[in-house]
Amino acid sequence: MTKLLWMLLCVGFTASASAFPKDRLIDSLKGAYAAEGDARRRVDILLNLKDLTDSSEDEMFYARKLFDEAFAAGDAFAVGSSLGSLASYYIARPESADSLGILLRAVEPLLEGSSMEGLPAYYRMVDMARRIQVAGTEESVRLCQDYVDSVRTSPPHTVCDEASQLFLKGIAAYKLGSAEGRMHMERGLPYWTDEAALLPKMRPTARRNFHANLITCLISVYGTTRDRDALVRTADDYLAMLDAYYLDPEVVRRRPYIPKEMSYLVCYYTMCTSPLIDRQRAGAYYDRYRRFVESSSSQDNMLLDRHWFYNISVSYYEHWGDYANAMVYNDSLILVSRPAGMSAQLADMYARRANLYERMERYKEAGGAYREVIAVRDSLASLQYAQRVGELEVQYGLDKVERDRALLLAQKRRNLLWFIAVILAIAIVVVIYLWRNLTRIKHLEHNLRIESQRALESDRLKRDFMGSMSHEIRTPLNAINGFAELIAEGGLSKEESVEFAQIIRDNTQLFTALINDMLEVSQLDNTVAELPKMPVDICQLIRTEIERLPPKDGVEYRMDFAGPEIVVPLHRGYVTELIRELLKNAVKFTPKGSVTVACGCAGNGLLTLSVTDTGCGIDPADAERVFERFYKADPFAQGLGLGLSLCRLIARKSGGEIRLDTSYTQGARFVVTLRV
Repeated sequence: MTKLLWMLLCVGFTASASAFPKDRLIDSLKGAYAAEGDARRRVDILLNLKDLTDSSEDEMFYARKLFDEAFAAGDAFAVGSSLGSLASYYIARPESADSLGILLRAVEPLLEGSSMEGLPAYYRMVDMARRIQVAGTEESVRLCQDYVDSVRTSPPHTVCDEASQLFLKGIAAYKLGSAEGRMHMERGLPYWTDEAALLPKMRPTARRNFHANLITCLISVYGTTRDRDALVRTADDYLAMLDAYYLDPEVVRRRPYIPKEMSYLVCYYTMCTSPLIDRQRAGAYYDRYRRFVESSSSQDNMLLDRHWFYNISVSYYEHWGDYANAMVYNDSLILVSRPAGMSAQLADMYARRANLYERMERYKEAGGAYREVIAVRDSLASLQYAQRVGELEVQYGLDKVERDRALLLAQKRRNLLWFIAVILAIAIVVVIYLWRNLTRIKHLEHNLRIESQRALESDRLKRDFMGSMSHEIRTPLNAINGFAELIAEGGLSKEESVEFAQIIRDNTQLFTALINDMLEVSQLDNTVAELPKMPVDICQLIRTEIERLPPKDGVEYRMDFAGPEIVVPLHRGYVTELIRELLKNAVKFTPKGSVTVACGCAGNGLLTLSVTDTGCGIDPADAERVFERFYKADPFAQGLGLGLSLCRLIARKSGGEIRLDTSYTQGARFVVTLRV
């Protein structure tokens, strides 16, 4: 039943002709088209060519040309007339869904307000209906549910949009209800009857297309529910609509060869053979159909082979038991089908002929007819076998050619592969060679930059050293020289002599300290081995160095130890020098407040020592520069700027580190961590 419904839907929207166009008329129109220069007249000729070639291999060619030229000329009627073939082509190919969407969006503004308005909505509906029909059960249910969910929040903008939604809601209702395997088309009836009420509001062409799809569903539902009155009313309304459409002046004037019979066929076939219709009413419908066919001229491009008329006539007379007339039309059907050659359909016609003889109790003729059926089927089988053998021979030849071509291609590819492999090997060798050279050059450049930086740094240190030495050494030497001359001249009191002698001793000690600092830095720089260690009480070293500090007014010296004794393996001399330099630095820059030395073990074999003062402090930006040689935050302060640099050397040679605690803002705090 599902396949039948889909066949009816396809028939409804394609409305294609089964007749063959006249070759002479087509050739004449082709010549007229080639000679015509007016764009509007060219479109009219293409419109007729498209109708005459409907359902032939040339249909898509003329449909595309008609669309292009009509769209360029702004002819909405002709553009809409070409849409049937183009949309059918895209709808039958799911991979072309994007092309269909682009096509419909392009023509929508042009068709708006014309007799073709609403066609884009119709073809979108047909595309969705086809996807639902051809999908598997689970996929079909999912598509239906997704569509129902999507339209809940998407109100229709036009009457065609509303009709499209109602039709698809009806399809979804019966598909969702039929998921278990039984058809429930009556579930879509409320939606389809609402859609039928909208049809009079549509433009003629949109109405014809929407009605064609709707009639197939309504006929099927009314046949299932056995509602004869509704079936008759629906069929009569549809046939009246078709008669009015094909008498429309624009259709008559511009499309004299438009295919008509497929639009009527489904309705007439159903009404002539439906078990709900009585013999008299069915005969009336058949007479209407016969008059419709007989009144059709060859110029209408209708029923030139009369195949469908004979087919319906056979079904009609067979249904009502008039086997003699059914036989006549079946023989006519055989006559018009035989020139096309043997086919399964022709064999079925012979079988139906034999069955009709049997029903008429003409058994002798029935036997002869069955023999003809066997002969036809044997001929068909022989023909099929011969065709199959020919196809296999052709396929064998093609396969052989393809095999030879594949072998040749494989040989070429093998040779190409060897060539590429050789080239690749050479390229790899060249790349490795260049890479190694580049690496060596980069290494040399890196070493050159390092040496250059070292040379620049050495030059800077030399300048800083000479500048500092020229100032720092000159100061104590001048003092020693000056006060020694004063003592040598004599005439000084005893107190003055004692004071001048003390000044000379102080400056001598300062000069000695400067020389010692330089020597210590030089010695540590040249020391590679780790400093020797022995157990030392670090607390006692700190106490001794604090006791040696000269008293300073307003400055308090403090000690904060984790215990009375902390004995750890250290180099006594250098650690004493480190503590001394840190204390000297703290006392020098602390005019008032306190200097605090803290010591404790941090665990994991680490000893932590800190010296904290409340002096002027150090800018966090200089936290690393203060450890550089000859650097002084205050260039006018006394000293060479070697103290903190010496402290860092001692800490690192002892397996530790020293840093400025930038979180302390009340002065300066240096933290030393030593591994013990």
